[in-house]
Amino acid sequence: MIPLTRPDGSTLLVNPNRIETVEQTPDTVITLADGKKLLVRESAAEVSARFLAHQRAVHAMSEGLRDPAEGEATGDGDPAEGDGEATGEGEDGTVDLDSFAIR
Repeated sequence: MIPLTRPDGSTLLVNPNRIETVEQTPDTVITLADGKKLLVRESAAEVSARFLAHQRAVHAMSEGLRDPAEGEATGDGDPAEGDGEATGEGEDGTVDLDSFAIR
């Protein structure tokens, strides 16, 4: 989850895997996969930076769980054990960034 700020100053956590678009019009509007729109104080560039930082962290965690000799994830498949099984959209825990657009 990435922390963002509503116009009233309250904080909300957004699942970055649900973000479809980020528009700066001049307010920043985030459209989620279900069509819901969120208005936030952060700029589109800041939302993008937080999105990318989150994806890098997820990728780094999943890389740390792989056996370099095998190229396979270690662990027993239990997400509670932190083996990377429930960390992203793809099998390797990554998200297709082509679907993320800044306007």
